[in-house]
Amino acid sequence: MSEPTGGAVETSRGLDPILCEVVKNSLMLVAQEAGIRAARSAGSTFVAASAEIACTLYDADARLIAQTEVGIMHSAALRAMLRAVLRDHPPETLVEGDVLIVNDPFAGGVHPTDVGAFRPVFHEGRPAFYCGLMMIVSDLGGLSSGGLPANASECFHEGLTIPPTKLYRAGKLDEAVTRLICSNSRTPAKLMSDINALAAGGNVAALRLAEMVAKFGYESLGAMIDELLDYSERLVRQGFAEMPDGVYTGSFTVENDGIIPDRDYPVHVRIEIDGSECRLDFSGSAKQATGAINSTASQTLSCINYALRCHLDPTIPMNEGFYRPIEVLLPPGTVVNCSYPSACNIRLATGQAVIDAVLQALSVIDETRSMAPGATVHTLNIQGATPDGGGLWSMLDVCFGSCGARHGEDGGDGLPLLFHGQAGYERNLEGYEWGHPVRYRCYRLAPDTGGPGRWRGGAGLVKEIEFQTDVVITARATDRFDRPPPGIEGGLAGSGAAWIVNRGEAGEYALPGKITNHRLKAGDVLTVMCPGGGGLGDPLERDPALVLADVEEGIVSIEAAREVYGVVLNADRTDIDRAATEGLRRG
Repeated sequence: MSEPTGGAVETSRGLDPILCEVVKNSLMLVAQEAGIRAARSAGSTFVAASAEIACTLYDADARLIAQTEVGIMHSAALRAMLRAVLRDHPPETLVEGDVLIVNDPFAGGVHPTDVGAFRPVFHEGRPAFYCGLMMIVSDLGGLSSGGLPANASECFHEGLTIPPTKLYRAGKLDEAVTRLICSNSRTPAKLMSDINALAAGGNVAALRLAEMVAKFGYESLGAMIDELLDYSERLVRQGFAEMPDGVYTGSFTVENDGIIPDRDYPVHVRIEIDGSECRLDFSGSAKQATGAINSTASQTLSCINYALRCHLDPTIPMNEGFYRPIEVLLPPGTVVNCSYPSACNIRLATGQAVIDAVLQALSVIDETRSMAPGATVHTLNIQGATPDGGGLWSMLDVCFGSCGARHGEDGGDGLPLLFHGQAGYERNLEGYEWGHPVRYRCYRLAPDTGGPGRWRGGAGLVKEIEFQTDVVITARATDRFDRPPPGIEGGLAGSGAAWIVNRGEAGEYALPGKITNHRLKAGDVLTVMCPGGGGLGDPLERDPALVLADVEEGIVSIEAAREVYGVVLNADRTDIDRAATEGLRRG
């Protein structure tokens, strides 16, 4: 469990600032405990092996009051989904023990396999709070296992869409809803473990919130929550006020949508800072794609929040107050706000482009916070028959990629943007092997994949997976497969993206970046290569000592040290040949 964040609360209502700080951190810990309980209870290895999942808390007016730091990509979606839930199920229709689920991308969601669950928390017979949790569940049908088909062209290809629906009524599971959901899943038992885990997390939050009401009193707690929302708003406004007024622009282009290979999809943002307010306009972004790279409005908003926080105080509590000074324009029918019935399971192609476009725009204000683009998520869904032939097994393996270089810092080797979940999102490979007929032959950093620069991009990753039974795989390189993460300010691009079957053997062949339902035989080995992040600055300005350290760690080869960085090592490769290096760099 991570430490509570944020500086001491300064109040404007005459409330005890220390008590407000206690409440702020208590709410954060409620969300974290609920997220941890849900992750620990999940049936899917990908979720169960994670640190925690996204959890958000709301007051009676559906205002966001706290959220986990993990699961940032889901936070704005949960906020939007709750509004859809309450439109269909007004508070007066809810009772103690209800749990409602929804996954509709066009009712606040992001794509069908990411399911949100909401639990009302009652006080004196009325909903006083709501808890929302979200995770990617094992399978809800669709063209391919896990509901992540790389060639989807409409949401129906991605699995069963669930409108806001009561799964538990007054604490009792609705068996008819359960049968309907399970009948649309390749792995029904694992699916229900995932969904029930969401309910379990909500139960924990309900218990802890009731304890807070008993400890502080409902009216007093509400007053302190109001203060916390205003506190976040003040800090966000202060951050914008410290930026120069003006208009700033940025862009990033997604390479293809998985269906039309030669078409690009640019994402443009125009950011206007006006005093203590910020307006982001994504007009000029590409029309929505035929393929599944589209992002829903709520997913795009999560990406915007993350990018803005990189240029604001990152300890600002994430609650409703954060949103108040920010106006966002997302034209409908574009890749940043797709319309029904668009496919959107590869939404993070556009989502990460949104992040990079915003970071590029704001780098003009503070170049020390600029960051080269990193790799995007590579997902692999694997499906096979159970040994008895009576069912199916499936698993999801994800490589989140490595981030780009920053001013004064190399990109984290094998570590993604914090947007993708922070620490704890890399999975224990033994857990996959224990639960599925696969064997990981290697998992390592790949040399010469981090984009060269004064500050190097994070090194890419290589996995080799041997299948012990016949399987069907769906592989999705979200983006930056054919055109790897670019460098900035003279830095060079990262490299290393590939899906290769039986590498180094006579029958070796490569797969395209996005492929659905490709069949492999028992004994086949898939090499997953996720590229490194882009570099920042001229590689010839990199400290030779850092290049030597990279060589010693196997991240940079001897050849690249000389040819790219202009660093010559001595005969035994243990030290720098200073004279030869200076001569080579003067060139």
